[in-house]
Amino acid sequence: MTQYPGGWNQDSGANGYNDATRPMQHSAPGSYAQQDYQSTGYQQQGYQQNYQTSGYQQSSQNPQNGYQNQYSGQGQNPQQEPKKKYGTGVVLTAALLAALVGGGVGAGVGGGIAASTSSNSSSVTGRNAGGSATNPTVVTDTAKKVLPSTVTVGSKLTDGNGVGTGEVLDNQGHILTNNHVVSTNGTQQSSRVEVRLHDGSIRVAKIVGTDVTSDLAVIKIDPSGLDLKPITFGDSSKVVPGETVVALGSPHNLQDTVTAGVISNTDRAAEAEKDGVYIPMIQTDAPVNHGNSGGPLVNSSGALVGINSQIESEGGGNEGIAYAIPSNYAKRISDEIISKGKATHGYLGANIESAPGQTNEGESRFFPDGVRVTNISSGSPAEKAGLQKGDVIVEADGHRIEQSKTLNGVVRAQAAGATVDMKIKRGSETKNIKVTLGDADNQH
Repeated sequence: MTQYPGGWNQDSGANGYNDATRPMQHSAPGSYAQQDYQSTGYQQQGYQQNYQTSGYQQSSQNPQNGYQNQYSGQGQNPQQEPKKKYGTGVVLTAALLAALVGGGVGAGVGGGIAASTSSNSSSVTGRNAGGSATNPTVVTDTAKKVLPSTVTVGSKLTDGNGVGTGEVLDNQGHILTNNHVVSTNGTQQSSRVEVRLHDGSIRVAKIVGTDVTSDLAVIKIDPSGLDLKPITFGDSSKVVPGETVVALGSPHNLQDTVTAGVISNTDRAAEAEKDGVYIPMIQTDAPVNHGNSGGPLVNSSGALVGINSQIESEGGGNEGIAYAIPSNYAKRISDEIISKGKATHGYLGANIESAPGQTNEGESRFFPDGVRVTNISSGSPAEKAGLQKGDVIVEADGHRIEQSKTLNGVVRAQAAGATVDMKIKRGSETKNIKVTLGDADNQH
């Protein structure tokens, strides 16, 4: 039987497991609530996030994107953004066990598909639950190229067993996946991780390193006797809206599943597992569900452009809005984890709030346009670059900045010591400045 949002169960599949991850329960606007993830501790306070760890702090008197006073008493507040869900792998429990164990924040599931035994036969979807129509030949050719680089990741978590996806990075056995696939609450690492390759081989993996800020992790298997096929990285900065993309992975433990869609937007930001931190994201309508987390989003040439991570859903189903971590960001993080054991993140050192856009009759009551600097930390990268209180940042690293979370994501995506070009408005002037970022992990 299938019961939908609010706590749904499924009869066990052929492999004796239940697909027991609950769709997220929504609470009041501004709250990030997950029924099975109440211990995460990353509840948002109505856009009053404290950005101290990343050098940001939104003005607490402006919880609605800095517009509270403008909307007060008018009965027409802007609608709160829907919340994202992590597309963690299918949560596996013992056969016929009725309890839901919630091994990871779950992507919305459409139709309540039961988990089944992994298979080496691939399924291809060109239009499904919001997926755009795509060229079947392109999708088929892309799948043939990328499936051998795609793996299924199983992990024993503190609150259940999870299944996600990953991609082979090199011939040494390094594999990239999401941090939430191999950890609980962002920091409690799995006690056992196994990997199933495209050819059916199964290997025990060790965790090389995790990064809660980017929601990425690198694991490693023994490559002896394996014919590994490392994935090819693409340049995520060059993807454009409307471009065909293919998502590969193991939704509901269905290994080698292929779905397709298009790039919907390249400048999104989504909540990280770390409180007050955002991740820059690529938006796609390629269907992504439980088990796709950590898996590849590739272009029509089969080059990796994103790591499937989250989904936007109000009702628990796939609504054609999924988010992938840009491949350029993922490559930097994975390279640093492999070489140094951990990754670094940029720090600006400024408090900010969203600034209203300008209409022909003055300030907009609905749409932000840039972020206003409300305070500069002494000796910070922001101060050294010449940023001043009252400046409005409208562009950073080539990304248009409309909200504080976007700037947060852009800055955190940079390595410590990186130089970022910013465009600011100071009064009637527009200026270009360069900021050499500090190390966010060294700020206390």
